[in-house]
Amino acid sequence: MTTLTIEIPDKSKDTLIELVELLGGKVVSVNADDKDLTPAGLDLIKRGLKEALLIKEGKVKATPISDL
Repeated sequence: MTTLTIEIPDKSKDTLIELVELLGGKVVSVNADDKDLTPAGLDLIKRGLKEALLIKEGKVKATPISDL
């Protein structure tokens, strides 16, 4: 898959997100200044929580902070 970084007017954001999803794509991030929690934002939170749970269960190794 290809990742694009684009700038669009705020008023077009929801329409573009819907279009990307209709085309089979996935929005992986939205501008941090955006106060709305989009489906993409919720997805990122869900993935983070799942990863934290897997680390807690010992199924995935955590990355030490010094490696970041």
